[in-house]
This record gives sequence, C-alpha cells and structure tokens, in this order.
Amino acid sequence: MLLLLLLAFTVQLLIWLFVFYPALSPGSTPGQQDRPVSVIVCFRDEARRIEACLRGLLAQRHSDFEVIAVDDNSSDESAAIVQRICGEARHLRLVRPGPTRPGKKDALSAGIAAASHPRLLLTDADCVPASTDWLSRMAAPLDDGAETVLGCSPYRRAPGWLNRWQRFESTQTVLQYQGLARLGMPYMGVGRNLAYSADFFSRAGGLEGHAHVPGGDDDLLVNGNAVATRTARVTRPEAWTLSESSPDWESYFFQKTRHQSVGLHYRRRHQLLLIAIAASHGLFYLSGLLLLLTPLAPYALMLYAVRAVVVVATYVRSPVSRFLGGGAGAVAWWKVPGLLVADSLYSFYYLFLLLASFSDRRSW
Repeated sequence: MLLLLLLAFTVQLLIWLFVFYPALSPGSTPGQQDRPVSVIVCFRDEARRIEACLRGLLAQRHSDFEVIAVDDNSSDESAAIVQRICGEARHLRLVRPGPTRPGKKDALSAGIAAASHPRLLLTDADCVPASTDWLSRMAAPLDDGAETVLGCSPYRRAPGWLNRWQRFESTQTVLQYQGLARLGMPYMGVGRNLAYSADFFSRAGGLEGHAHVPGGDDDLLVNGNAVATRTARVTRPEAWTLSESSPDWESYFFQKTRHQSVGLHYRRRHQLLLIAIAASHGLFYLSGLLLLLTPLAPYALMLYAVRAVVVVATYVRSPVSRFLGGGAGAVAWWKVPGLLVADSLYSFYYLFLLLASFSDRRSW
C-alpha cells in the first residue's frame, strides 16, 4: 500500500509542479494588429442574458470586427432583443439558420458560414468579456502564426456552495487544459473563449466529423485537429470572458453529464493521460487514508503535507487565485483549508466524471 501511495504521490507531484502550477503563466504576447475579426455567439432562449453579452462584445476597442449572433430556435424574446440592438450597431448581425439538430453545432456552423473575416472568435451568450481589450488579445496570436487560440473563462462569484464548487472545478479544468497545452499537448478548449482561423476550421472539415455527438463543438474540434506548434495560449485576465454558473444542482449535473460524454471521442493518448491524472488523484487519497490506520501513518501524513503545500501554492498564485475568485479578486488566505477539502472531494468527482462519460445527452 505504501508503494502504491508513493507511485500516486510521484505522479501527482509531477502534475502539480509541471502542469498545473505554471498553467496560467503568460504565453507569447504578439503585437495587436487589429486585423478584421468575426465574433460568433450562438444563443437559445437567452433573453435574460443576451443583451449584456452583446453590449460587452460591441464595446470592444478593436478597430475592425463584426459580431454574428446566431439564433438557435429560441422560443423567447432573445431574437427580438438582438434585432433591436442590430438597429443601433451596424457591425452586429442576426443569423437564423432554421431547424437544427441537437446541440449547437449547426448554429455555430451557420454563424461561421456567415462570417466575413478569416479570424473567428467564439463565446457564449451567458459570457461577458472581462475588458474592452478581450477581442484584440484573443485574436492577436492568429496574426502571429497561430491557427488555434485557447482562452480562459471563469465563473463569476455568486452566493452558495454550488457556485463555490463550480469555480473550483472550472479552475481545475483550466489548469489542466492550459497546462497540458503549454507542454505541447493541446487536447481541448472552451467555447466560452476560443479563437481559430477559418482555414483551420475548413481543414478540419468543419464540425461534421463529430456531428453525431451533440456536444464537443469546441473540445472535439481542438482535440482532433490542433497542432501544438500552431496553438497559442492567452491567459491574461483582461482576455478572459466571465460566465454565469449553473443556478441549481440539477442543471449543473445535466451540463456536466452532457460535456463529459464527449470525452470518449478524444484521441486515445489524451484519454490515457487524463485517466492517469484522475487515477493518481484518487489513489493518492485512497491509499493514504488506508495507511492512516496502520503504523505507517506518519509517512502518509508527510506525503499529504508535501502535496498540500504544492496545491496551495498553485491556488494562491496569481492569476490562478483571481480565476478561482471568479475574476473579482484573489481568494482570501483563510479559505485555503477549504481548497484542500475541495481537492480531496475531487476524488469522488472524478468517479462521477467517469460514469458521466458513458452518458448520451441529445440536447443543448
């Protein structure tokens, strides 16, 4: 059991030191050339949030861009709100593709087809840019040789334990995909903040290669087609988009089940890598807990303490702490013990993700 703990500890230590800790370190910073960009946002029944999203997009200081809002069969007042704003903003267009399949791939494809520019920047209707420089910073790498740009999108801080958990979980996710991309292994992106060139999208065959999967319009496209040398990371807080977390546990579990089911379609090497990360996390806590009941307990406590120092050092580091705080500021020092509790609970969460991987969600 001690050998199992040592093995899990070694894997975890390597992951935290070389993947997670430096994950949000700034990547290359190309010059901002303000070349034309098409921003695409798909919406469905987003009357409560679409105006704030569009106002944030239209307020960008980029000199040449258009915003394409794609109505994915809304049944509320969303489209009417967009049409009203279109009358005020000449570079906002409403696209209505008509009947679509489950998921938002058809809507996204219609938006890309309507785009006037070869640089595409994607976000969701519940997102608002963190600054007026978001567009320029996310699009800049596309002018510097990149064809895919991975951004960050924390959940805004809100009352309640569900929001706290979602902010923690999304931080773990961003550390994982940004950290692995930093090491030359881009395996996913988030559609809340993602950019790529039209040539990249066309060369990938659009979204038809995985059209039978309702989700994955963002991570499956990146997973199957991103090239490490032409993938850029943009992690500075002014390039984030801020998103709303799920309002209740039912919608949260529905969302996670839908997203996680996409993982079975990742490349095999990425699946194995993610399994190794999850398994080492779970085995570290499980084997350590069992050893606490034996005379070897001091060794388990020592390994727990070493890993805890690295975990805390990662989460209190800027801008990780700001991401965890929902973009509103760093996490207070007195909340550090809660981070360790959440980290231990993540072992059970990995089990949920494993079960969710075999789900088959057919709706947005």
